[in-house]
Amino acid sequence: MKQTTTKSRKKTVQPENTLLDVLTPGPRQQIESLIKTISQGLYEKDHILAIALLCAVSGESVFLLGPPGTAKSEVSRRLKMIFKGAKAFEYLMSRFSTPDEIFGPVSIQKLKSEDTYERKVAGFLPDATIVFLDEIWKAGPAIQNALLTVINEKIYQNGTHTLRVPMKCLIAASNELPAEDEGLEALWDRFLVRVVSNCIENEKTFYRMLTMSEMPTISVSDDLLVTDELYSSWQQAMSNIDVPEGILLTITSIRKALTDAGKQDGVAPLDYYISDRRWRKVIHLLRASAFLNGRTAIDYSDLLLLYHVLWNKVECIEPVLTMVSMSVISDFEKETVEIENECDEGHRELASKDPEESLEEYKTFDYFYLGLQNHPRGKVFFNKTDYKYIPIQGESNGIMYFDQSKNAYYIRHYDKNMRAFDTSGKQNVATVKLRKGYGSLFVDGQSYSFIRAGYKPRPAAPNSMGVPSITDMMNSYGTSSEELPLELSIYGAPLVERINNVKSSLAFRFASIKDSKNLFVSIDDIGLVQKQVKALEKRLDVARAKAANL
Repeated sequence: MKQTTTKSRKKTVQPENTLLDVLTPGPRQQIESLIKTISQGLYEKDHILAIALLCAVSGESVFLLGPPGTAKSEVSRRLKMIFKGAKAFEYLMSRFSTPDEIFGPVSIQKLKSEDTYERKVAGFLPDATIVFLDEIWKAGPAIQNALLTVINEKIYQNGTHTLRVPMKCLIAASNELPAEDEGLEALWDRFLVRVVSNCIENEKTFYRMLTMSEMPTISVSDDLLVTDELYSSWQQAMSNIDVPEGILLTITSIRKALTDAGKQDGVAPLDYYISDRRWRKVIHLLRASAFLNGRTAIDYSDLLLLYHVLWNKVECIEPVLTMVSMSVISDFEKETVEIENECDEGHRELASKDPEESLEEYKTFDYFYLGLQNHPRGKVFFNKTDYKYIPIQGESNGIMYFDQSKNAYYIRHYDKNMRAFDTSGKQNVATVKLRKGYGSLFVDGQSYSFIRAGYKPRPAAPNSMGVPSITDMMNSYGTSSEELPLELSIYGAPLVERINNVKSSLAFRFASIKDSKNLFVSIDDIGLVQKQVKALEKRLDVARAKAANL
């Protein structure tokens, strides 16, 4: 399971820009313009076209799963337009299809004159730049076996000659996946990228398609066309794209998740199986994405392409989406689990103590009162002698009022012995529910820590962002009721600071994915990550509330 990599990599020296470099668009600008051009008139298919374009430039094949009439064949026709002098080959497979129809007829002349079995490949698949094979799984064994080497090695054995095929991308399509136990596993494994192509979902977009007068004429300007020379130079540049250690660790996390998923009951052995060959191709695809986005290294946004790589069955799509979207923040999830365990352990230790015995650790105001931290009403005090009457389990009644002379709120336990409690002169009198915490008081279900004693106030030094750190802000809290703190207990503060750091790093990670504006990643793809980020943030917020009471 462990991935190995060379830690020290040679840095490539970037040459100075020449006049030709300035006048020629870079890969990102060129690819962005190409996607925009070939997407015209194809509604809700720009993402599929972008991924198909990525596959073509990286030399990988793609499978489109979807019902008839969802522009699957049009994708291949548009893709052909980006390559200068490209040839296309299309064919609708049936169970009666023969190799002659795909690879070309046998040359009768050669068979007669030279006794050589050789096909006339001109105009057929071995001669094409972009290939589209519809209903791919209906192909017979002879066609399947020939396709295996064509897709993987880009070669075709034509009689005694081995032909290097110019094919940049083979796009296959079907409305179903390959049937099991029919020997199609090897061919299915050759399609690195698998994309679902559905009908238009957005109603307004659907209306636009209905009212469109005619399909626009697509014309790619010469300066945007990908020539053979440019294609070769891009391939060489892609091999120099760096693969950071964090990306490799994330891939390891994904592999582990796939392995664990494959061990579940009712899961077939190959449902989540990814061969080493496919993993190697994955890295090449990610490098291509990074390069075409104008970067020198793979980043976390590139990993979202694995949504379209790692599933083998329709039933596996949703689990794979979850695995990949969670994997890009798996390091934060691991740290969150550690934090949650520390919080739980801390509270178990507190539970073994008598809450009343620890009251001496907290600062006393006006002889009888404990100060509550972070209460939304500001300065709030609780009568220390009432603490013993409040239960740990369940709730008891209390009363909260504002004392104008003290400019603060006070909370008292309220039972039958306090029926005659004088509320005259008191303002904002209200009943509350109280429960005893460890170093804290629950008021109407919300926990508020007591202010600890023995710390003198000092100004909080701002950090590099101009914001005081939690460590600085948690310093002691003065000697009078005018100096109530707004921060956390000293024991929970280091843990809270750690939680805040995790949340900040998590937010930065997600922002980097979103702000990368990856040309091959859709808004929906990013939305899946955002969902995982929000769920993790909620867990961290719960952990922070627990830590604040330690």
